[in-house]
Amino acid sequence: MFPFDRAQNPPRYSVTIASDGRATYHSEPAADANGGSSPAAYFVEWTATEATRRKVFDGAQKLNFFQGRFESKAKVAMTGVKTLSYKDPSHDTSTSYNYSENASIRELTQIFQSIATTAEMGRKLNYDVRYDKLGADADLKVLVEEQHDGTAIEIVAIRPVLQRISEDPAMMRMSQQRAKAILRTAGLIPATAFAEGEK
Repeated sequence: MFPFDRAQNPPRYSVTIASDGRATYHSEPAADANGGSSPAAYFVEWTATEATRRKVFDGAQKLNFFQGRFESKAKVAMTGVKTLSYKDPSHDTSTSYNYSENASIRELTQIFQSIATTAEMGRKLNYDVRYDKLGADADLKVLVEEQHDGTAIEIVAIRPVLQRISEDPAMMRMSQQRAKAILRTAGLIPATAFAEGEK
């Protein structure tokens, strides 16, 4: 499990991946700075890819299931309190840090943050589909770039909204194409299906 408390919005989110691959993302967005009530909490559930599940559990084992202190002694900017925790019948352990120089900690942090990036983009796209169809293309363009550089992974978590965009005739054609390209790159639709859809 990876809870993250930070100064950005959402101020807190958590990502959990179980040994069987069941994964969840949960965030509680802050209220608008101009007032008003806080948006509803956001929750996503999916089955993580085998590659991600393996990296997370191999990393946990390599780090002795997060037993110990991994905070860097160097003076660095405060980016938020991150926690890695592991629980099974034999363990209930965790470690918290702002920044760590440990390569395995940093790799796991990147994995969970990249999952969160994907999940939050799913929240934006669901909003776009309902209220801002023109804005969806800009968000999809960002997601294409994030997927390409690896800062957005586990696209399967937001597969439903991407499929909806790709199949919705009310969406811009470019948005439909971008959504299909994202799904294809993630291996969620066959390359042949993508090609046929662009004819």
